[in-house]
Amino acid sequence: MKAFCRDTWVEVDLDAIGKNVQTFRRHIPAKTGIMAVVKADGYGHGAVQVGREALRCGADSLAVAMLDEAVLLRKAGITAPVLVLGYTPVDCVEQAVQWNIELTAYHSEWVEQATRLLLDKCPNARPIGIHIKTDTGMGRLGVRSTEELLAIVERLERSPMLQWTGIFTHFACADEADTTHVVQQHQQFQSYLQALQDAGKTLPKVHCCNTAASIAFPQWGYDTIRLGIGLYGLYPSSYMRERADVPLVPALSLKTRIAHVKTAKEPFTVSYGATYTAQPEEQIATLPIGYADGFSRLLSNRGFALHGGERAAIVGRVCMDQIMVRIGSGSAQVGDEVVLYGKQGDEEISLDEVAERIGTINYEIPCMLNYRIPRVYLRGRQVVEVFHPLTMKSEM
Repeated sequence: MKAFCRDTWVEVDLDAIGKNVQTFRRHIPAKTGIMAVVKADGYGHGAVQVGREALRCGADSLAVAMLDEAVLLRKAGITAPVLVLGYTPVDCVEQAVQWNIELTAYHSEWVEQATRLLLDKCPNARPIGIHIKTDTGMGRLGVRSTEELLAIVERLERSPMLQWTGIFTHFACADEADTTHVVQQHQQFQSYLQALQDAGKTLPKVHCCNTAASIAFPQWGYDTIRLGIGLYGLYPSSYMRERADVPLVPALSLKTRIAHVKTAKEPFTVSYGATYTAQPEEQIATLPIGYADGFSRLLSNRGFALHGGERAAIVGRVCMDQIMVRIGSGSAQVGDEVVLYGKQGDEEISLDEVAERIGTINYEIPCMLNYRIPRVYLRGRQVVEVFHPLTMKSEM
């Protein structure tokens, strides 16, 4: 029995994930670890599968955005350290204790409240690890002064339920040619570290480099880097891609199969709004994917697919569940494989191209691919797992 009933799927090349980890391993200092960032379901690639592969190939810890994502990893049997980079409500910290997950803190009152709750709910539990986030120029979460930083450290040191295990910051402009802002951020971060040392504090795990900073400033690796977009073979900006400091291998392809073919004998309109008219002898193929799957409606009449190693224009408006493409060769058959993102023959539709076409960044394109699309995992070009988020079933 087939693992999924609609011929549309994402392929994730686990070998590419491994190669990207190993590329960064060679690029950064030997003493620096790799924290693989698998938030947002591994940027749409699958958090559990990518996390396992990253750990197998040299990463030593994982990071996510929220506690629910971390619990998912634990339930899948992953035992490596996991850090929640974002906000965790105080009334959820008991779950962090239960699943041995490290949290981020940036407010003294949060530390006090979390300590009281844990003393009340699970006083005999082992303390959970806390990384302090500093805001050096991102303007999101994080302490913004030495006074705040010292205050939160001292409260953590007094807490029997929380243990200070890390300190970090996040760069806003590390992927740009102008390094003024990122250098200023790093200098501010260094000043916080120095203030802690001057106060007699022993520094825990220190980290500041995202993918872009890891590429451009590997000497800032400290104890670990946070490898996000680069893990998936994507560059954080066109500037970073053009620098070509590290060779990355994209891991994701989006594929489907033709569901229906029409060859026009006379002109006929295509899709909602009748924004495209097929001309005599044009072949129009219908594909079973749409904006409800995360394939953007902005690609209407402007995107492309690959059929037979050649580009086929998307014609008419992208529907909720289907799109139409014009097959120039006239050779389309029901069941033919079509590539929407990725390579076919000598042609490629990259996530960077798609992002540029609809006015966004490559990060967003795979993140939009949702639970309706199965994920097929390859190693050595062979299928090793099929996971369908819609049914929550995995087949090996």
